[in-house]
Formats: sequence, C-alpha cells, structure tokens
Amino acid sequence: MRSKTTAALLAFFLGGLGIHQFYLGNYFRGILFLLFSWTFIPIFIGVIDFLILLIMNEVNFNQKYNKVKISNQVTNAVNDDRLPSRKPVVLDNRNIQSPIRFKTFADQQDEYYKKNDSSIIDVNETVFELKITPSEVENTNNIKVPFWAHTYVYSIRALDNASEEQKEFYSYFKNQFKQNQFINIEGNTNYAFILYFDLLKEYDKHNDIELLERQFALLGQICPKTKNYSATAFKDLLRKRNDSFSVNKLNELSDSANQFDYAYGNYDPDEFKLGKQYKKKLKLNEQEVLWLNKFWNPTNVFISIEGCCVAVIKQYLLVLNFFDDFVTTNGTSFSKETDFLKKELKKFYRENTYSDFGYYQSDYFDQISDSAIYLTIFKKVENFVREKYGHKRKIKSDFGYTTDLDKEFESRIGELIDQLNLKYSDKIELPDLPTQLLLNAQNVNRWKNEFSEIKDRFNKSDIKSLISDVEALEEANQKNPNIEHIFYEASKFIAKYDKVQALQFYAKYIYYDLKSNKFDNKQLTRTIEKSLFKTEEQIAEYQSIIRKIIETGSIENVLDDIAKIYIPKRKKIILDKNEIRDVAKKHDSTVELLNEYLDDTEDGVRLNVRNTDSDGGVIEVVTITKQESPFNEVLNFNNVQLEILRMMKDESFIIAQNDVDKFALKNGIFKNQLIDSINEACYDLLEGEPLIEEDEENYIIEKSYYQELEIKV
Repeated sequence: MRSKTTAALLAFFLGGLGIHQFYLGNYFRGILFLLFSWTFIPIFIGVIDFLILLIMNEVNFNQKYNKVKISNQVTNAVNDDRLPSRKPVVLDNRNIQSPIRFKTFADQQDEYYKKNDSSIIDVNETVFELKITPSEVENTNNIKVPFWAHTYVYSIRALDNASEEQKEFYSYFKNQFKQNQFINIEGNTNYAFILYFDLLKEYDKHNDIELLERQFALLGQICPKTKNYSATAFKDLLRKRNDSFSVNKLNELSDSANQFDYAYGNYDPDEFKLGKQYKKKLKLNEQEVLWLNKFWNPTNVFISIEGCCVAVIKQYLLVLNFFDDFVTTNGTSFSKETDFLKKELKKFYRENTYSDFGYYQSDYFDQISDSAIYLTIFKKVENFVREKYGHKRKIKSDFGYTTDLDKEFESRIGELIDQLNLKYSDKIELPDLPTQLLLNAQNVNRWKNEFSEIKDRFNKSDIKSLISDVEALEEANQKNPNIEHIFYEASKFIAKYDKVQALQFYAKYIYYDLKSNKFDNKQLTRTIEKSLFKTEEQIAEYQSIIRKIIETGSIENVLDDIAKIYIPKRKKIILDKNEIRDVAKKHDSTVELLNEYLDDTEDGVRLNVRNTDSDGGVIEVVTITKQESPFNEVLNFNNVQLEILRMMKDESFIIAQNDVDKFALKNGIFKNQLIDSINEACYDLLEGEPLIEEDEENYIIEKSYYQELEIKV
C-alpha cells in the first residue's frame, strides 16, 4: 500500500525528477517530469504536489491512490484457497506478546500536558502488531477480515460509513468478543475502536465495572492501540463510583506501572528501574520494589559499579524500613512527612506552571513529587555509602526547588535519614574485590586511607601482618595507574623495622613504576639508605638488582636475591706492618698539631691561631662564631642548617624547593645535600623518621617532629 508520507517526501526531495509520480502509479506524468527535468518547471510542480499531499487526509489519499491495490487485496483474500480456515481461540495472555515502545520522561510529560478529548480517537499512530501466526488465530466459517482504511473514530456511529461486508464482519467480531474469543483483525483498527465505544455504551446499561475491566483487557490484547484510551475512560468511570472495588482500583491505576500490569499500558515504565532490576537478585518484597521504582535510576561512576549500587540499595531500603519506628515517639510517620512535602510541591508547581491540576495533571505531579522525595533520600544514602567506601567525591543531595522546601525536607526527613545511616552504618557490607578494583581505578589516591589504617594498627612484633595487608592492597589496586606509590610508601615505613622487606617493597615500586605512564624512579632518602646499607658492596649489589628489573621489566626471582644481600661474606685481609709504620711516622707532626687544636679551651675553640707544620708551612685556623641553636645540643646543626630550619618555621613549615635550591647554592652546597644532612642528624632522635619530607614542588616539616627536636624549656 502506498504511503502518503512517503509520497510527500519524494515530491519534496525528488519532485524535479517526478519520482513521486512513478511511486503513485502516474507513469505518464513521471515520464513528462523526466523529459523536462532540465528546466525549473518540474521542481515547481513537485513543490505544489508536495503541498497537496501534505494537506490531503488519509481517506482521500487511499481512495485516490490505493483504490486499485485495496480492491486487489480484498479480492485476493477472498479467492485465495491456500489460506487456512480460521477458528476463534480463547485468549491466553501468557502466549501473546507485542512489541513494546518505551516512552521517555519527556514523552510522559507531554502526555499529561497534551491530553486530547477522550471522545476523539486518532488511530493513525504507530501500529502494534501482535506476534501471532495465522495458524494460531483463525476465524470460523472462513470469514475474512475486510480491509478498512485507517480513519478517526469518534463514536459507534462510525459504523454507519462502513460497507455491508465490513458491517457483517464487525457483527461477527463483536459476537466472538462477547464469548471471550480472540479475533485477529489484521491491523484494521477501526473495528476495535468502534467496539470500544460500543462497550462504553453497553456499560451505561449494565453498570458492571468489573465486566468492563475484563472487556477492556481483552480488547487491549486484540488491538494494543486501544489501551491508553481504555485506561483513561476506565479511570474516569472509577472516579464516579464509591464502591470499594472502584476506590481501590483507581488508587492502583494511579501508578503507571500498575497500568501495564493490568494491561492498560503498552510499555512497562519500571522496566529499567532499580526495583525491577534487583527484585529477584536481592529477593525484594513488593514494598521495597515500589520504593526503588519511585524514581529513574541515577547515573554516575559510583552507582555504575554494581557492588556500590547494591550497597546503596540495601542501605536505602533499611533506613526506609526503620523510619516509622524511629520517629514514632515524635508522633509522626514517613507517610505524614511525605504527604506534607507533596502538598508543598503541588503548591510550588501550581504557582510556577499555572496548571489547573485536573485528573491527569494531579496524577503526574503526584509522580514527580514522589520521585523528588525518594530520589533525594537515595542520594543522601549514596553519599553515606561513598564515605564508608572511601570514595571522597560526593554528589549533590539537597531537595532543591526552593530554599524553604529544602529546609522543610531536611527537618522532616533528611536529618532523620542521616541519623539512621549512622545508627545502621555497621550493616553496610565492605566492598568485595571486584568492587575494590573498580573503585581504586576511579579514585587513584583511595589507597592512602587504607594504608594509614594499616600503619595505625601496625605492631613491631608482627611484621607479617603488615606484609599481608600491603599485598591485599596490591591486589585491590591492580587497575590503579598509581599503584607504584603504595610500595614506595611501604618501603619508607618498614625501613627501620625490616631491611629486607623495605628493599623488596622498593623493588616492587620500581617494577610497577616501569609499567606506569611515566617512569618517576623516585629514590629513597639518604637517611633511609644509610640505615639500610652498611657497606658499599651492599649498595652495589642492590643497584645491580634494580638495574636487572629495569632492563627486563620482570620481578621474578628478584625478591629472593634481595634477601641474600645481608648474608655475611667472609674476606681474608692481609696487613703490611711496614707500610703502617711508615704512614704513622709521616703524619706524627700533623697528629700532634690536631691534638693541640682539639684541646679544650675556655670557649671550646681557638680563634685566629697561626701554626706551622713539619715542612715549615703556615696553618691558620679561623673559627666563625656559631649561632645559638634552639635545638637539642646533640644535633649540633651548623649555621646554614639552622638558617634553613628558621626559614621553614617562618613559612609555616612548608617551603618551595626552588627557594631551598637558591639558598643552598648561595651557601656553596646542593639542596639535596642540605636536606639529607639535616635528616641524617635527626635520624636517631626521630627513630628513623625524616624531619623534612619532599611533596611535589615543596619541602614540608611535620610540626610535631620539629617541636620534638627543640630544647625543652
């Protein structure tokens, strides 16, 4: 069958070539268009044809362009003996499926704001075809379905315009329908919509609302396009009744999901909501499913991780289940508080949308009010779970709309939800390994919190527990691009307790650093190196191991090699006594002179003393007066060290590396030498902890360490 829309589009885009004329069967006119296509005349005529087709209604179009084709269809249908005879079948809802068109939130909003008069039905919408084969749905007595072009059906009087053949089939169709038989009308929806008005007319006589419900359900299965109209009419009739069935049914149908369940909707609005998705997986009851289906699924990187989503769902349902018990003593309940907020929201919408709040608008605003309330609760719970899971980034969880409404929500519901979250925080399950992997990939510094906890519970006598904890942290950070930093910090921390383990952790740091986007190759501080290695041979051996990792990119067997560094290696030493005697004799005069310099004097030093050595050379010793040190006398800092420490204290214990570099060069040394010399001096007093640490572009002093070094007054 030719389509008016297709013909109009062809006329608009290809009218200059007459393609639309060929499509409509006007071959002679189409040829004329082609002959004159080199001029502008066919294009002009094509535009005119497009406008004519645009304003032409479907009935006139079908009568003009589909008449021959329709006649052939009907004739072929009557004379085709190959078609099987058809028998009525009893409707079985379980075996009848129709394609589902999912509506967006915008579609639902338009549906509420753009409701048409229910007495006028447009059947020119998308056709929903039932997936039923001809062998399953048959008509008795070999009655065929006469074609009836789509048109608007306003009432049962539309049957007056039908042909005798169409009237005869409608009578048969209605009779079978009354016997609860399913008849395939083969897409001829006019029959179904006439029956729709026929059923409403009969209801005025029998007034049996339950019978009408069953009839509408069957009609919806035969012609899904009637469902929305049946639902609207059915709810309007329910509102006029006061019996318990009508009251309860109307309340149930206020939820669009129930409309689908009762066969009044063409799609399930809750198909992809959390309640529907997790009903079986989490064994949720109907109330819990309803709470989760109140809002459209929030989307963010945290919720996209299923383990996190499940944790939020469980906590959300838990606090809602305990809400009423929690506030009973205050003489309120969850439903009272939500009802109040819904009234306030309706007032807000009435003032800002100028809605008359008819039946449809009232249902719609009930839904969006519920969605706003429950989604805000869900977000508050999500933020609590995020904090529990060490995910620092939070989402916005205020009620919104207006400042007053936000305050009302917090005082009535929000603050209580927060209290319930705290009370039942122990119910939140810890994330499993797959969840940890994804969380650590999202938040590359998340490991720092866990590592701080590992250090806090560390016991010197149980180093194996720390190793086990770090290995677990390693496993959970396999997708973390910054995993190498875990082992760098672990190496620094364990250095004063276990040398071998410190070097093994550092080897792992190099291994993971090689796999990262940037090879940082951070070195351990001089202080730590000094504590780890006692000989140059040990340093050389370890450096050889590190080079092996860098060259091969592998860490296999390396950890075992590290343990061998500290195995004592015996060497035979031969001393030449004659050489020792000659050296001692040569430096006798120098030793005497040094002993003289080192003699204690009143001030502990000699100022501007001139002496001669054994060869007659002049040695002048000039001692610069030393600054008074505020630190423990054991430290014995020189003037340069004292000055840089004073500068850092004045700058709140943080100073840029560039400033230190300039200061050090001015005093004839390198910044690393200066910083390492201070840390080495403090090594024993701080039990191996460095006083000055490096942080990106700055040097930082832990204030408590600084105070620990000062002279106690």
